[in-house]
Amino acid sequence: MISPILLRTFVALVDTQHFTRTAEQLHMTQPGVSQHIKKLEQQLGAALLARYGKSFELTEAGQRLYDYAQNQAEAETRLRESITGDTREAGVLELACSGAMALRLYPALLALQQRHPALQVNLEAAPNQAIIERINANQTDLGIVSQPCPDPLMTQQRLGQDPLCLVLPASAVAAQSKPDWALLSSLGFINHPDGHHYASQLLEANFTSHYAGMDSLPQSGYINQLGQILLPVSMGLGFTVLPQSAVAAFPYPEQLQIASLDQPVLESIYLLHKKHRPLAQRYQLVTELLTSAWQ
Repeated sequence: MISPILLRTFVALVDTQHFTRTAEQLHMTQPGVSQHIKKLEQQLGAALLARYGKSFELTEAGQRLYDYAQNQAEAETRLRESITGDTREAGVLELACSGAMALRLYPALLALQQRHPALQVNLEAAPNQAIIERINANQTDLGIVSQPCPDPLMTQQRLGQDPLCLVLPASAVAAQSKPDWALLSSLGFINHPDGHHYASQLLEANFTSHYAGMDSLPQSGYINQLGQILLPVSMGLGFTVLPQSAVAAFPYPEQLQIASLDQPVLESIYLLHKKHRPLAQRYQLVTELLTSAWQ
């Protein structure tokens, strides 16, 4: 490990270009400055200065060390500013939610960043369990999940409910208001990262006599791109299940049909973060945005 005391002497010497002035600046003797440089060269195993008369030039190793010291100083400055500069309107927002939920939330989060350009939104789309794991690993500060979290080290706030929708191609249900199991089987399921989680709830509640798990239903495709989940459905290639808020974000609603259900299924939405890891002030803006979104 490079001694910070020796490194400080080296940087001061490079900046002043003079042993005597460096000694005066650091309240040392001139031989003391020379001794520090010698110890640093021994520690690194390379000459740092090419001396000529009372002057010197940096060797290649010396230049690299000086650049390193400058980078370290800048990093420390940024660190101090980030620690002491906690404000509502600046900093990085580390968030995670389901891919379907991101369809609804991401535009609102980007609008928040437009209003406050010093903010940076990092949104990770992931299933519930992966979101919890990311929060535990300090990779995500705030998560939006669709199941209660039993972990006592988590703080959770119920935001509201989102109806689940059985989404079919508009042409597939033109002649009937309610799809039957035969129609769903003929279409096949368009799966996505949260597909089985959503579909199992809705199908079990509305097709009890036929539904025997997702393996009993043909799958027509899989897509993990946030904005593309409903595209194959709109083209007549299958059906899927998504929260109503995600369906509302699709730009071509006339190409879809939301099926009428005998047993509507509502999914609760929770805001999640670590109980003993205080959130920065900027997350107040996000909490306010999310709370209003489900009011």
